[in-house]
Amino acid sequence: MAGSLDGITVVEVGVFLAAPFATAQLADLGARVIKVESREARDPVRATGPFVGGVSSTFLRLNRNKEAVELNLKSEEGRAAFLRLAAAADVVVENLRPGAMRRLGLGPDELLAANPGLVYASASGWGQDGPLADQPGLDIMAQARSGLMSVTGEPGAGPAKVGVPICDLTCGLYVALAVTAALRHRDRTGEGQHVDVSLLESGVSLAVWEAGQYFATGEPGERHGTAHQSQAPYQAVETADGWITVGAITPNTWAAFTKALGREDLYDDPRYESSTSRLELRGELIPDIERTTRERTTAELVTTLVAAGVPCAPISDHTEVFTDEHLNHRGFFWDTAHPDAGQVRQLGSPMRFSRTPTRRETAGPDFGEHTEKVLAEFAPKPVSGPGDDLLVDLDDDVLTVTFNRPDSRNALTFAMYEGLHAACERADADPDVRMLVLRGGGDKAFVAGTDIGQFAGFRTGQDGVDYEASIARVVDRLEAVRKPTVAVVRGACTGGGLALAAACDLRVADTSARFGVPIARTLGNCLSANTISLLIGHVGPGATLDLLLRGRLLDATTAESAGLLTELVPPEELDDAVDRVLADLRRGAPLTQWAAKEIARRMRRRLLVPDEDVVSAVFGSEDFAVGVRSFLAKEKPDWTGR
Repeated sequence: MAGSLDGITVVEVGVFLAAPFATAQLADLGARVIKVESREARDPVRATGPFVGGVSSTFLRLNRNKEAVELNLKSEEGRAAFLRLAAAADVVVENLRPGAMRRLGLGPDELLAANPGLVYASASGWGQDGPLADQPGLDIMAQARSGLMSVTGEPGAGPAKVGVPICDLTCGLYVALAVTAALRHRDRTGEGQHVDVSLLESGVSLAVWEAGQYFATGEPGERHGTAHQSQAPYQAVETADGWITVGAITPNTWAAFTKALGREDLYDDPRYESSTSRLELRGELIPDIERTTRERTTAELVTTLVAAGVPCAPISDHTEVFTDEHLNHRGFFWDTAHPDAGQVRQLGSPMRFSRTPTRRETAGPDFGEHTEKVLAEFAPKPVSGPGDDLLVDLDDDVLTVTFNRPDSRNALTFAMYEGLHAACERADADPDVRMLVLRGGGDKAFVAGTDIGQFAGFRTGQDGVDYEASIARVVDRLEAVRKPTVAVVRGACTGGGLALAAACDLRVADTSARFGVPIARTLGNCLSANTISLLIGHVGPGATLDLLLRGRLLDATTAESAGLLTELVPPEELDDAVDRVLADLRRGAPLTQWAAKEIARRMRRRLLVPDEDVVSAVFGSEDFAVGVRSFLAKEKPDWTGR
């Protein structure tokens, strides 16, 4: 079964804990994680013992389910390869010192310019700005500055660090949460963004009780050992052979606790009537309780208190934790084979899903293990050859994409959409490309929508939501190309084809062109908010509703009058008109052209609204199923409104 983040590609430039721990969570959830290291700057955890078969035991677990690629980001070749990875990725996660990635030309501004839908997450000690930003920020420093060490340890004792690198790990969890939230935003709007998470703020965010006290009284938190800050008894107490933790703070659990211990005298004592009064007298209450608990073993007390309904647990060391009956019953631990380390037992994910289980595949990869495979996969794509459904050709400074299914009126397959996305990335990445042009093969159509046969496998409204999101991703990428884009239209330009043409900067058509979205009378599905906002931006809300509600086609002259076309010419003059438009664009200042495009794009995106509920309802309807069957059978659909 696919994980929740199946299909998401994450590129990690991570060392030690925060970024690798964040991407481990994303990998557990099904994302593909590609870990990038250089020979000079390997993840230091690789050199941290203990070692099993010569491999870091910690690394094998912290970097589970990942691929490893060796790249020297300071070399032109390595930087170019990383740019290709980032251009195709959904997420980049890094935790180098602030500014390090920018100095390599791989900062969020550069990568988001090439891939506007990218989520770029930075983890650091103190954040990407502020007076401390340039200082080294390790977990212990963050624990110190965040106040965690001031409340950890026994009263009157010196400062103590939390036993695990809590700021590193919490920062990693926040990065993973922020990445999933940013991906959700991208699904809705197509927009990527930069995520900035610090160890310091992650540590401070945990001070929920201390903030309640300080902002109410002005008093800082204190060390309480194992005890709670504001309630009692809620702490560890000594037994005959160890320790047990108890939480008897409600009236019912306090009554049950004292009765189970045979200490009804404590329950009857009016001084201990409330949790607040017990807290004030904790200095004498806990020693009194321990005079009783020291007479019984930990196991005896756990059995007695559990039977009485009192929250309790023994204090386990990790020998006991990693062999725990409850964890084993729930299958928390899992094993994977490693060629050098042998069988590697992994910590499971605490996230359990009924439909999208977490991933359990591989131990941490060897250094550079997947370099050849991954770089070959993300190598520059060769120009498509004749006969392909999508032709991509670079002629001088013009990259031309031709939708080449003339016998199907160039109806788009899902693979063609992805090919167009790749061409958009190539247009931005290749300095030789000055303009991007879209054309349809043959003379019957630019693009007559999506190939309807692909809808036959849809079963639920979520299928439609996923489809519209995938198309929105391609349309967004086309609109965000930094260089001028031109749609050359002859024949039918309908449905998804109209969305692509509308996403281009300019549209040059001949008089054979026809424009529209006839789905109201053919398929019974709907457009996404993304596509509707594009149409409204060109022809206004009234004309857009007329197109959608009546399902009629506009001839080229009407489309020009409505403001949809840049130029309209007779068929025999189309190529000359395109050449004139390209010549005009070639004379323009590239940054000025980009600025105009980008501002217009941002203004248009303000029109977007959530649409998943609407799309799901329509794609999940009986009418849509009827529409697809009727279309494929070349029959007239019988709409029911259900």
